[in-house]
Parts: sequence; structure tokens; C-alpha cells
Amino acid sequence: MKITSFNGSPWGRQGHTYIMKYEFLFGAQQAGAKIQDIQLVEKKITACNGCGVCFYKTPGKCVFKDDMEGLIHQYLSSDVVILVTPLHMDNVSTLMKAFMDRLIPMLEPHLEKDSQGQYRRGIRSDKQPKLLVMSGCAMPEHNQFEALQFFFRRFARTMHTEIVGEIYRPEAGLLHLASVDIQFSAAVEEYRELLRAAGKEFVETGEIRKELSDRLRKSLIEPDRYAEYANNLWDRLLPKRTFMGVPVDILEKKNHKNISVEPRKSSPEATE
Repeated sequence: MKITSFNGSPWGRQGHTYIMKYEFLFGAQQAGAKIQDIQLVEKKITACNGCGVCFYKTPGKCVFKDDMEGLIHQYLSSDVVILVTPLHMDNVSTLMKAFMDRLIPMLEPHLEKDSQGQYRRGIRSDKQPKLLVMSGCAMPEHNQFEALQFFFRRFARTMHTEIVGEIYRPEAGLLHLASVDIQFSAAVEEYRELLRAAGKEFVETGEIRKELSDRLRKSLIEPDRYAEYANNLWDRLLPKRTFMGVPVDILEKKNHKNISVEPRKSSPEATE
């Protein structure tokens, strides 16, 4: 089995989705799969402008000369493609969307009906890789991925293929934080082991069993605890909000009239 992973994180090898993908591919490679691992952030991908040239003037060829021609070849030469993306505004990253849009030359302009009687464009190649999708986000619930899940399924339909596996990870920031905060280490290490097991099982059986999928969905920590931890972390990172030199949290806790506030001195720049 030949598996090609396209990682759409703008953080590339530093993102939490890279950790997810890495562990899955490690297990897949152990089971004998041939692996291609592509970081889209390292590629030149011009955004599609919808010109239609790849439909009628140079069929199957895009007007832009960048890295996409080679990426399409790698896509089509695979048995399985893994689309890896962080969740950005309920959808794929901008980088992943640019890549997916530029797969349009693989389609034909003519319309045809699918098995459900709905129209879609034809496809130039009868051999299309199956898709496995993977995403992580910094929110605590799985329902954050509902729109993304629907988008991936529509994309698979458009590309005349099917999704053979889905891995979505809420609380994905903990995959990095576990290296500096020991309280998350055990849960994260167990999750990484499950990802490796999923990669191995997928290569050996062509699927991820429901039992293993359910274990992959298990929360790393309780959602309310995660939200409290995340908010406290942001409070430490964000600059203190002030009003006339007084921290806002003090103003909120005390009667403003009882606080002596000295007028702010003009900055040197203002007097020059």
C-alpha cells in the first residue's frame, strides 16, 4: 500500500497535526506501507483563480507553473491519500484549501450524475486514491468538526472517491503541552500509541475498527477542565488590559471611586 500524506498546517513540522500524522504514518510504515510525507507549507501553490483554462484550452493542465503538477502526480500515484489540516474557522486551513482547489484539472467540465442522481463533474482518471482525513483543534468537543466533516465528504464525492478513515482530535494543543506539563503526559502518550496502532491496523485491514476509532475519540481531559486550563493559559499570555494605567481586573473588583488614579504623563514623543 502506498500512502501519501499532505499536511496543510502553516506550522508544518511544528504543528499538532504533524504529531498526529507522524504517529499514524509510523504505525503504517511498520506494517509495510510505502510512505510519502509532504508539507504543503514547503511548496509553492498559487491560489486557483477559476479561469477554466484547465477545462477547455489546455485540458488537465493548469495555467500556473508551480509545484502543483508534481503534487497531483504524487496524489494520483497513491493508493491512499491522507489530508491533514488544523481546524481553521470550522474548515480546512487556507493552505489545504489552496491545494484542494488546484486539484480541479483532474476533473472534466462535463456534468454527470452520481449514484444518488446528483450532478457533478466527470473525472479524467479512473484510478483515484481513497482518502483518510485528519484534523486537530484547540477546542474541547468533537462537534467542532461537524462542518469540516461534511466538507471532506462532499470533496470525496466531487473527486469520485471515498473516505476510508477519519481522525479528529479536540484539545490538540495538549499534544505539545504534554512535553512541558507533566499532568497531560500519560493521556497524550496513550493517544500517540493509539495513532500508531491505527496506522498499523489500517494497512493490514484497510480500515480502522470502530473500537479503535472510539478510543481515538476519547477526551484527553474533561472538557470543562480543558477550557479552564486554556483560559488560564491565555490570561498569562495576553498583555494586561489597563484603564488610565490601572489594570482592568482591579477596576472590576473594586469601586472605581475608591481608587486613586494619577493622570498619565505625556510621552516624550508627544512633547517634541
